[in-house]
Amino acid sequence: MSFYSSFDVAVVGGGHAGIEASLAAARMGLKTLLITQTVDSIGRMSCNPSIGGIAKGNIVREIDALGGEMGKLIDRTMIQFRLLNRSRGPAVQAPRSQADKLEYAALARRTLETQEGLSTLMDTAVDILTAGSSAPLPPESSRDGQEEMRQKVIGIVTERGRVIPVRAVVLTTGTFLGGRIFIGEYDAPCGRLGEAGAYGLTESLNRLGFTTGRLKTGTPPRILRHTVDFTRLDLQEGDAHIIPFSFDDGQVNRPQVPCHTVYTNTETHRIIRENIGRSPLFSGKIHGVGPRYCPSIEDKVMRFADRERHQIFVEPEGLGTDEIYLNGLSSSLPESVQDSFLRTMTGFERCTVSRPGYAVEYDYVEPTQLYPSLETKRVAGLFNAGQINGTSGYEEAAGQGLVAGINAGYYARAHIALCGPLPLSDDTVLSDHESLEQKTAACQGDRFRDIPAYEPLVLGRDEAYIGVLIDDLVTLGTKEPYRMFTARAEYRLKLRHDTADRRLREKGFKAGLISAAQMATLTRKYGQVDEALHYLEAHPDSTKPDGFSEAEWEQAQEDYKYRYYIEKQDERVAKLHRMEGARIPDGFDYGRIVSLSAESRLKLEKIRPVTLGQASRISGIRSSDIMLLMVYLKK
Repeated sequence: MSFYSSFDVAVVGGGHAGIEASLAAARMGLKTLLITQTVDSIGRMSCNPSIGGIAKGNIVREIDALGGEMGKLIDRTMIQFRLLNRSRGPAVQAPRSQADKLEYAALARRTLETQEGLSTLMDTAVDILTAGSSAPLPPESSRDGQEEMRQKVIGIVTERGRVIPVRAVVLTTGTFLGGRIFIGEYDAPCGRLGEAGAYGLTESLNRLGFTTGRLKTGTPPRILRHTVDFTRLDLQEGDAHIIPFSFDDGQVNRPQVPCHTVYTNTETHRIIRENIGRSPLFSGKIHGVGPRYCPSIEDKVMRFADRERHQIFVEPEGLGTDEIYLNGLSSSLPESVQDSFLRTMTGFERCTVSRPGYAVEYDYVEPTQLYPSLETKRVAGLFNAGQINGTSGYEEAAGQGLVAGINAGYYARAHIALCGPLPLSDDTVLSDHESLEQKTAACQGDRFRDIPAYEPLVLGRDEAYIGVLIDDLVTLGTKEPYRMFTARAEYRLKLRHDTADRRLREKGFKAGLISAAQMATLTRKYGQVDEALHYLEAHPDSTKPDGFSEAEWEQAQEDYKYRYYIEKQDERVAKLHRMEGARIPDGFDYGRIVSLSAESRLKLEKIRPVTLGQASRISGIRSSDIMLLMVYLKK
């Protein structure tokens, strides 16, 4: 890559969202750039060394069905597999695997570096360059009551002064955007312990009119395995039968290692209480909101004062490291306090801490400022994915990254068709920011300010957990780190992890991420499943006949067992589709509906729903509001 090359798609951030976004765009045939502060951190598991879990495992299989990479990465680096909720119904079952975190990151990096059409740049993005388009923003989105023109991405500026012309940008900044870590009284400008945060980009987004906020998350201390007496801990083995995350992997042949469990006790809690004033969570140093579902150990002790103990999962971090992870023991207390309370737990009396636990506070962009495609409403061609949207978790980030990468690819293709070549050749040097806009205008002429139209990938709530995740974010927003749960999905019977390929593979094929051979395999597989289902309907008490694989027979059995509930759910889905099919025109004037309450009008104007279905899911919008809107749309 020469110094000032131009690109179709630029992805900022090399975490789990950035991996999926950059690979998707490159595999769609677009010239793609991944900008990361350090290539050594690509794919790093900064917290839990695992992939999957309740609802999260479903997301990983959906990513794979669409043509993403996460499922393949975990299949090749797992060191323990478990199917959670095996004794319960299929709608809440989910695969989860411990990963060899070092192998996972190394494989992710190698996959990116060997992907045709994808370049990596070790630098920090500090500014988004835009130009005013011919399309005005809705009045309610403008500042100071003045009409504004919607902006359009034209370039990226990096910390070292590179100006890179681009057609589309995907921001996947993780916890690095304005990141600051806290350990007791100590704090530092970092996105992770030992890694600098990213500064400048938040200010750029604010100048463009985006509303940003602060969130908080944390991580536990790491312990050296050989300093723990595992004979006194409870053993937790993995499953003997491993279900691959990727639909393309027939089996997984990896060494499996056990996990363990241990408990805190009254002495642990006494030390924490006596030092609670030294926690930045309680001293007022941290202002960002943390996740309710994953509190720190000091939060647990103070909020659940009647509990005498809390369970901690002791998980290996890899075959090539002695470090272990203490799931459930996140803390930002001073290191000396962490050392003390750790040694109160059974088997940890002589433990050695290799890395302290810490909290990290970071910037995020309010996600109601996005379309369901994850493109920002204020700036065409700018997409956000992952923790910048207020989510938490590798899987949630990767699912968003894949959708954003696909849609950035669709946008870039439309931009190529509408606007022609970018203004700069690989050997052109810019003198300043203004020259990029001037050169772009000179090259593209009358097309320069036009925003290309494209048909984005938007996943429905009945199609994927990823669809539920994105719809929740862009419709409801979030004030705390968002995590996916099965309870968030009203159509979860249709979103089983084993049916993700049937639901989504065709969409991946349309995007160019799934091959014809993969589609042929899918057709054969579900021909067999449907045949097995018909056999079960005629012979409900039969055992597996010859001609069907175990997986095909099990899937047919689940379909047969829950067919009545699925039929009822399908009726509700049909109603949802009718609502989702009723599109609301861009710039619709809600002031025309005089019977709308002022509160409902403000909410609709803030979110700008694209369909009647999305409008119905806005918090506080009543059924009567939807009926009024439906009448006006028919007119």
